[in-house]
Amino acid sequence: MRLQVKRALPIYWLDEDTVRIGAQQGITQELRDYAGELRSLLPLLDGTREMDELLHEAGIALPSLTAEQLRAGMALLDDCGLLEDASLYDHLPEKLHANQAFFAAAAANTGSPSNMAQGRISDSHVLLLGLGGGGSASVPSLLALGVKKLTIVDYDIVESSNLNRQTLYRTKDVGRFKVDVAAEYADAFAPDVSVSAFNQRISCVDDVKRLGADADAILCAIDEPPFVAQRRVNAAAVALGVPAVFLLSQHTRGRVFSVVPGLSGCMDCLQIHDEVSTEDFLPQYRALMSPERVGATAALAPHIQRLVSFGTDEIVRLITQYAAPFAAGKQMEVDYLTGNLGTVMEWEREPGCPTCGERDARYDHIFEIAPL
Repeated sequence: MRLQVKRALPIYWLDEDTVRIGAQQGITQELRDYAGELRSLLPLLDGTREMDELLHEAGIALPSLTAEQLRAGMALLDDCGLLEDASLYDHLPEKLHANQAFFAAAAANTGSPSNMAQGRISDSHVLLLGLGGGGSASVPSLLALGVKKLTIVDYDIVESSNLNRQTLYRTKDVGRFKVDVAAEYADAFAPDVSVSAFNQRISCVDDVKRLGADADAILCAIDEPPFVAQRRVNAAAVALGVPAVFLLSQHTRGRVFSVVPGLSGCMDCLQIHDEVSTEDFLPQYRALMSPERVGATAALAPHIQRLVSFGTDEIVRLITQYAAPFAAGKQMEVDYLTGNLGTVMEWEREPGCPTCGERDARYDHIFEIAPL
């Protein structure tokens, strides 16, 4: 172990006797140093020394303190959330060092094991379904996180009308399959990530189960056919025991929610919840499934990017547990006009759910509207 003051935390001397470590409320610590001990110790906590060497040099710099007292002082700094093990960076590519620095800084507020988070990401497989607005914007984020494997699935081609919000694509890509462009981008940006690209529709639950058999998380950014596509992904996620995050954008608002099998309610639980708690739910549901006119896409690139940032962060939370998922069993809504994020609804697991519970025939009429 090579102790260092966390890389993300700056060190400021406010005066001769006061040092401030960190620059963020909730993490920053102000320490008094009337005896000048921190003046001597902090420069040695730079991550270049193993513990024996650190104690030796600290003993020379502070001869009045015993090794036990020096250890106790460093333990106190560690208890304040100010220290980390520099060896955690040794086997990470440089492009992931800022990731590790974030997880170390976050640990002071979340109590999470910062030494495990990036390792879990670097050993993870994410299945990304759909390369439209939300899906295409997710590709760079997932690659930058340093996942081990990324499986991407889409059947569409790039069109000129996509280019106002699907910023992964360029004018010269119009007419190409989206999976080909995304795979090409991934190879150039993160050649160390194993990328599998499938040019296909998700036509049944088994498609998702096959693609996500060894996945650690699923990001669902498909919405065709409406409701049915998400139900297929939901059923596969529950069957595989793999958490899934769902993204959808609705003109001036976007929504994100996640399903954690065995812990949160699934999407079919939500359908039951809506039927039981919402007046006239079924007539509205039927109408949505057979619109007289399908609305045109209305979206701006920065809004899609904002929605995607919440969705990919939820993926990170589910894989690493650096912090609790914020959208499990909840529909979180991003209001593009106000910039606010709020909870639209919450739901629990339903015992009569046909997907994650024991099917109750009383609810069959709900699922006949959008059958798998």
